[in-house]
Amino acid sequence: MSHKYALGQLVHSAGMRFADRTDGIYEVIRLMPESSTGELGYRIRHTMSGTQRAVGESEIRPIAAQPGGPTAD
Repeated sequence: MSHKYALGQLVHSAGMRFADRTDGIYEVIRLMPESSTGELGYRIRHTMSGTQRAVGESEIRPIAAQPGGPTAD
């Protein structure tokens, strides 16, 4: 199984799991191994506050590409 998101990719949190409900843009800073449930994980950092979180692949989504800008695969 391979990771869907890459190091340095910008993502949004997809769920409401976080206790402080921090919304905004996060950067993928580490690819984590598969969990006991079979889901790949990531370490992400909030681009404004610097807060870091460990999340599963289902908990994040890519940022939509801006017209004329680089794509977020």
